[in-house]
Formats: sequence, structure tokens, C-alpha cells
Amino acid sequence: GGFLLEVLIGLGVMTISLYYFFADGPAMISAFTQVTPLDQRYEMQLLDEFGTLTRAILIAMLLSAFVQGLLAGIGYFVLGFESVFLLTVVTMLLALVPFVGAAPLWGMCALWLYAHDGRPQAAILLAVYGIAYGLIGDNVVKPLVLHGRSNLHPLLALLSVFGGAKALGPIGIVVGPMAVAILQTLLVMLKSELTALDNKPAAPAVAI
Repeated sequence: GGFLLEVLIGLGVMTISLYYFFADGPAMISAFTQVTPLDQRYEMQLLDEFGTLTRAILIAMLLSAFVQGLLAGIGYFVLGFESVFLLTVVTMLLALVPFVGAAPLWGMCALWLYAHDGRPQAAILLAVYGIAYGLIGDNVVKPLVLHGRSNLHPLLALLSVFGGAKALGPIGIVVGPMAVAILQTLLVMLKSELTALDNKPAAPAVAI
């Protein structure tokens, strides 16, 4: 009950936030650029990086869920399940849930194979296969997409996902890569400023 209430409150806050982001997004960005001490070109660079990474994370999550669902559908078909299409779609939806993923679904299917159909080998095979395609989606697809659509190295993308999830929980899967990418952008800005200072000609000495 407490978990369900927390989920409902989170969905409510997210819905209200999305409404104001869409309704007052330009005004929020304008207010942000006015209060930050950064130069305008750096502010726009940060905003561009934020937008690019947000889209990359969304695409990575959707593509990972699609790949997991497709692989799961193949497994369900080979093992002789009925309603393969329905199981595939449900797997895709559950794969979007951080940490848990589609494990409850393939776990129940494996239990069905073991207890109802009397096929323990098929149940073990489905369990191993479910773990395998979950690892492929989270550890291969997501880092590759983040690397392809942003400047994050695949290893850095993978570590940012795991580090964010460990530090912040499920929301860390999104916040972790964003924090790393924005920190990387800030370091590039700092390097540009330090290089400009080094190349700046020294002021002429004043004769006394």
C-alpha cells in the first residue's frame, strides 16, 4: 500500500511538472540563463547538451525495452507458449521498469513450465535466457545508444548508469548519465577558458 501510494504521488508530480515544462518551458530557460554567472554561449552549450542527452536516454530506454521484448518473444515462441505477441508486448512494457524489468513475467512463465507443464529443463532454460536478454538490454544496448547519441564513452555511459542507480535508486538511471555528461561539458568549458587565458598576450610593462 505504501509503495502504491508513493508511485501514485510520483506520477502526479511528474504529470504536473510535465504540464508546466511544456507550458512555461521558454520562460524557465530564460530565467535560468539570467541567474547563472556563465557566459551566454556556455549556457546555450549546456542546454544543448542537456537536450541531446535527455533524448539519448529516452531512446536508449525504449530501444533496450524493444530489444528485450523481441528476444523474449523468440524465447516464448520456441518454448511453445500461446499468446506470444501479448507476452512480447508485456515484456517490452516491464523492461522499462528500472531494476525489476521483465523478471516477474519470465519468472512466472518459467514457474508455469515447471509446475504446470512438467518441463523443468525448459523452465531453467527460460530463466537463464531471461537473465541473458535483460543483461544485453541494460549493459549493451543502453551504453551503445548513449555513446552514439552523446559524447559519453561506452564504459563511462555504463558506469554512469550503474553509479547513478546505486546512489539514487531508479531515478539515478536517468540522472547519472546527465550528471556525468554535464560535468564533462563543464570541464571542456573550463579547459577552453584556461587555454584562452594562456594565449592572452601579457600586458606591456609600464616604465617608471
